[in-house]
Amino acid sequence: MKYLLLINFLFFQAATGSDWELKKDKSGIQVSTRSFEGSSFDEFKGVTTISNVSLTEVLDIILDVKNYTSLFPDCVNPRILKQDGKFYDIHSVEVKTPWPVKSRDAIYEQKTTLSADNKKAQVNLKPMPDFIPEKEGLLRIQKGTGFWELEEDVNRNVKVTYQFHGDPGGDIPSWLANSFVVSQPFQTLNNLKNRLGK
Repeated sequence: MKYLLLINFLFFQAATGSDWELKKDKSGIQVSTRSFEGSSFDEFKGVTTISNVSLTEVLDIILDVKNYTSLFPDCVNPRILKQDGKFYDIHSVEVKTPWPVKSRDAIYEQKTTLSADNKKAQVNLKPMPDFIPEKEGLLRIQKGTGFWELEEDVNRNVKVTYQFHGDPGGDIPSWLANSFVVSQPFQTLNNLKNRLGK
């Protein structure tokens, strides 16, 4: 019976493409990707640990929508569309793409949960493509979901995990889109560390 359960588990793991493959390990940042069931576009996970900071310092930057141009590569015109306290917003961003690929925009609902001791946090992202009308000249991203996960240890080291799967939509080869699933999280986490002076 145990053998049968193990076989079923391994089959499920393979079917869902849940095995992460390390693609980049540089400057204390590890980026892994894996296939995503039902999609030709890969999911990414970026992980780093930032020393001598508090979780709330890191979280303040992740939630600072107005300054996303200095956090996310190729991000322009970030806007808060709805704000309900510090830990809930709906925001839009535009994403510059290389010619001849059409630039995109995306709208995300961002919900944050924070532990009572401020040592653990999760920021969940969910697309809301119909929240406002589409903008002329831009292709609206319809699918994309992910999260940030933060955990601070007793020595003021914050482990940061940034995981996301997106589908840019439109006529774009998956190989081109998948080339960004390594560079984007790496540069984002590197920018985060720079913003913190690390």
